[in-house]
Amino acid sequence: MKILSRPGCPLCDEMKGAAEVFLMWYGFEIEVVNVLDDASLAAEYSESVPQAFVDGKLACKFRMEPARFARMLEEAGAGRPRD
Repeated sequence: MKILSRPGCPLCDEMKGAAEVFLMWYGFEIEVVNVLDDASLAAEYSESVPQAFVDGKLACKFRMEPARFARMLEEAGAGRPRD
């Protein structure tokens, strides 16, 4: 899973926190990318973060949608939630 983020973004912090809950359930890795570290990413995404991608596909934009996100994780092979 990849989250496009930037510093000082409350929605980004919210999405990262929600993703960490999914991390505990599903056991996948989270890559957080600061779009301001790359000029091309900054030009394309600086005003449209956060965005979460699962297996290269957009899973969520601005706010986490838990049911959709869980479905995409399972489709990507993340397996079922842990007990």
